[in-house]
Amino acid sequence: MKNQANTLKINSTDGYLHLEDLPHNCIFNKVITGCGGTTIAITNSENYVIAVPTKELIVNKIGKAEAGESDNKNLFGLFGSFDNTLKSKLKKYLKKDGVKKIICTYDKLAKLAEYLNPADFRLLVDEYHCLLKAYSYRDTAIDGVLDSFKQYKSFCFMSATPIQAEFSPSCLNGVPVIVADWSYTDTLIVSLEKTNHPYQKASNYIKAYKRDGYIEINGKKSYEAFFFINSVTDIKAILDHCDLTNNEVRIICADTESNRSKLEGFEISNSISDNKMFTFITCKGFEGVDYFSDTAMSFVVSSTSNPHTLAAIDTDIPQIAGRIRTKTNPFRNLIVHIFNTQLDTLSLSYEEMKERTEKELEAAKETANMFNTAPDIVKDHLRDKLKDKVNDMYISYDKKNDAYKVNDILPKLELYNYQVNKVIYSSGLQIAKGYDSNGILHTSVNWELVDNEIIRKKGMKLTFEEAYKEYSQLKESLVVSPKIEELEKQFPLLIPAYHKLGDEAVKRLKYVQKAIKNELLVTNDYKSLDNKIFKIIKEDIHIGEFIPAKKAKELLKKTYELVGKKETAKATDLDKWFEIDAASKRIDGKKVAGYIIVRSKIIFK
Repeated sequence: MKNQANTLKINSTDGYLHLEDLPHNCIFNKVITGCGGTTIAITNSENYVIAVPTKELIVNKIGKAEAGESDNKNLFGLFGSFDNTLKSKLKKYLKKDGVKKIICTYDKLAKLAEYLNPADFRLLVDEYHCLLKAYSYRDTAIDGVLDSFKQYKSFCFMSATPIQAEFSPSCLNGVPVIVADWSYTDTLIVSLEKTNHPYQKASNYIKAYKRDGYIEINGKKSYEAFFFINSVTDIKAILDHCDLTNNEVRIICADTESNRSKLEGFEISNSISDNKMFTFITCKGFEGVDYFSDTAMSFVVSSTSNPHTLAAIDTDIPQIAGRIRTKTNPFRNLIVHIFNTQLDTLSLSYEEMKERTEKELEAAKETANMFNTAPDIVKDHLRDKLKDKVNDMYISYDKKNDAYKVNDILPKLELYNYQVNKVIYSSGLQIAKGYDSNGILHTSVNWELVDNEIIRKKGMKLTFEEAYKEYSQLKESLVVSPKIEELEKQFPLLIPAYHKLGDEAVKRLKYVQKAIKNELLVTNDYKSLDNKIFKIIKEDIHIGEFIPAKKAKELLKKTYELVGKKETAKATDLDKWFEIDAASKRIDGKKVAGYIIVRSKIIFK
């Protein structure tokens, strides 16, 4: 069922929404970022719960109120651990007289219903496009939003970059879409800079700022630079390569032990801290967060070696463009997008991938319906037959209600990521087409070949502890890097330590190699061998690509030996973990047999 679209005429000369309230029971495409949509919900006379994707957005809104920069003083921020102290503060706030304004992260929405009557509050799901983008790692939080939004007095899913219809959650089918019709909007211009080494190119810009104190464009001088890079590991590599210090940089990312370890001494900051010459921002600060600077210019850095850094042109780029709120900044509507492109050609087109996904999804729906409508005596038989489907990507078993349910969000996310990672970033032409299709002005693609300087930490010979931490970070970020193989050759113990013991165990053993070897000798947990194999091989096998049968067999043989699996490896074993199609491809003029990797079966969690 398609969503009905209507327009809402916006009579504004200053770029802000001047409404008493947001539209109700709809998806609201406000079209432009930074137009004050969230502020309406925060400051009007209605009780509101405002669900947002990140803690940083809450800190930003509350911090501005505490600094006297907004009228958000009645705003209650709900994030972090839902401990007794936070519960007590929430209960006290709800007992107060007057209008209530609660801003919470997505994961708190389901829990919040235990402390208030949703029917007394309107709900704003802010930056709702994040419901799709974050689903792979925040499914529980997002399911909580999608399961509870209809309990409220009204709901509004708002974004300036809404989810494309084909990727939207099915529970929003039929919800009216209201599109803001502005009499005037700013024009975003993107400078497209293709290069063989994006991080080196970014480093060259940093060196230019440091050398002259600014860079100049069309007679205007920029004294600050904002770098949007969604990888803490990659940010740290650039910091080291450019010899930057805490006095020169502000880093806005999730404040976790893992990130603090990766940054090794660099401080993690937030969006309301003082500006410095260089600000590095991960996706934590992409959406809805306000930044202020008279001269800062925005750089988006995307490297195909790390899929997490590939900025989506329909959502990420316009969101990033709207982050700098200072109206007098001459660069506020300019983005420099530094990127490289995929070296391999696609084995599956987007249309082919979409067709396969739709067939799988339809089969899952039929399976679930067959079970859920069957008599109890038939269900007992089917339950055993379908047990292998329990953790399938599309279908899962709800033990409490004795029913199968279909999840259509993950397949849609898979398609969306395939479009971004494999199609959009396949060439400079596709990048340009992506901007064209989203109505974004851009320069022609400028190609620059930069020297392949090695960006790495300077220092003495690596200790095992340093090597393990670097190895773990590279594995976690899924960066395809020759450094991984280099570390494995220098420290062979890294492979079993990482795959068999894991970070916490190695840390507990204080990175002592003898202690790690002894632990490995007594490790006898092979209950989930196939799970371990999947975790290892998925890092070397890429969706939509062709893998020769010989290479597949060698990879599986090496992995079987690593985890102690007592079977002869065969290339066809891949079908335990991936949907594969037999195929052949000419490599160096020779016909090579192998398989196209269609998708992972995701049968292990």
